[in-house]
Order: sequence, then C-alpha cells, then structure tokens
Amino acid sequence: MDLSELIAQTLLLDIETTRSGKIRHIGAVYNGSLFEEIKGAGSKKTLDKLDHFAQSATYILGHNLLGHDFPILNITAPWLQLLKKPVIDTLYLSPLAFPQNPYHRLVKDYKLIRTALNSPVEDAKIAASVFVDQWQSFRSIAEHDPARIDFYRFCFQDSVFNGFSGTGH
Repeated sequence: MDLSELIAQTLLLDIETTRSGKIRHIGAVYNGSLFEEIKGAGSKKTLDKLDHFAQSATYILGHNLLGHDFPILNITAPWLQLLKKPVIDTLYLSPLAFPQNPYHRLVKDYKLIRTALNSPVEDAKIAASVFVDQWQSFRSIAEHDPARIDFYRFCFQDSVFNGFSGTGH
C-alpha cells in the first residue's frame, strides 16, 4: 500500500477535553469531509455521529490517540466501533522516525497566541502532515537499515498501549 492509499483509508481524529477529562471539542477529517462538534461534543448523540462518520475508515490517525483520546473515548463511549480500528499514533512514531529530535509535540502554526484554543480539526490535519514526514523517514531508514525497520515491526506487533492495541483490540 502506498501513502496516498493509506491516507485515503484513514480517519484523522483529535479531541479536546476540559481539565476534568470531559470532551469539549471533537474534530475529524475523512476523505476531504470534516466532522466538528463543540456544543454537546461529549454527548451520546454526537459520539454516535462521529462513529458513523468513521464507519468506512480502515485506520484512525492522530497525535497521542493511544495515551489521551482513546482512553477518554473509551470511558465516555465504550461502544464506539472506531475504538476497534487500527491506530496510527504519530506521538509514538516520532522518536523512531526522528531519534535526533526529542521534541514530539505538534507544532501549531495556526495558533498565534498561547491563550488561543486548540482546533481539533487543524490538529488532526497537522498529525497527518507529521505522519507523511514520518512515512518518508521510515522509507529512508528501510533503504539504509532494513533490519531496524524489521526490529520496529517486531517490537510493535501486537502491542498494547494504555489498554489499546495499535491493531485494534
């Protein structure tokens, strides 16, 4: 599968929460369509609409999905089918793709002032952009050090992070 095919089958997702862990804003992108909800973002109705939006996606991609978004979604809406889809988490891939760069937060050019609220739709798109860079890095590594890619594959096969599998659960 090439990168464009993979992205075409992937839901880009980000959720924003309150300090207490309640969902306050959801953003997702799939095949050029946007899903965004602020008012009632954590309601069953909204989460069911998100699940329907994600229905035909094969993969879910985001930054820190396994450590943040999926645990929150699992607590709030454990029935979601999207929680069973394979995950591409750019946070976990960053140190492998770019070991020389210890900084693995999303760089948000759209956010000009520190107090501006995050945009989950923009963050989901940025995560996809980061993944494109990671993909290219892994291709380069595979050309020069294929054993390292095999090692990464071995290490992550059947991995589980915070109760979530990178290949569905």
